[in-house]
Amino acid sequence: MSAERSNLQISYQQNCGNAPRHQIIQEVIVALHSKDVNHLKRWVSEDVEWEIVGFGTLHGIDSLCQWVSTSRETKSLEFKSVLTHGREGSTDGNVTNEQDISAAFSHVLRFTGATKTARIASVRSYLVSKPHLEVFGQ
Repeated sequence: MSAERSNLQISYQQNCGNAPRHQIIQEVIVALHSKDVNHLKRWVSEDVEWEIVGFGTLHGIDSLCQWVSTSRETKSLEFKSVLTHGREGSTDGNVTNEQDISAAFSHVLRFTGATKTARIASVRSYLVSKPHLEVFGQ
């Protein structure tokens, strides 16, 4: 299925709909890329620790919102998978910014508890820039 949020093109994988956190994880990542800080504040704890591997860690919701507000515009977001189990979940896929620079992503999320309304306590994000094909002689 495919959706559009403002100018952001989003594609999702089909799922059974039995895991409520599946939808929450996708909504949080869409909010991250569409700069929807109000939605982030709904699901992310005040004292969140968001590590961007290789770059640093954002401490607290205010730091996260500031980083989101100053980040580049995202053109497209593709979810390849979303997995959930207990207090943990993850998603991976591809993202392309307004300059047509693409990266693969993986986010590993830990919630404050096992209830459906538990907020996100921590995230570990991996972003890997996709090389241009010229690098491989194509």
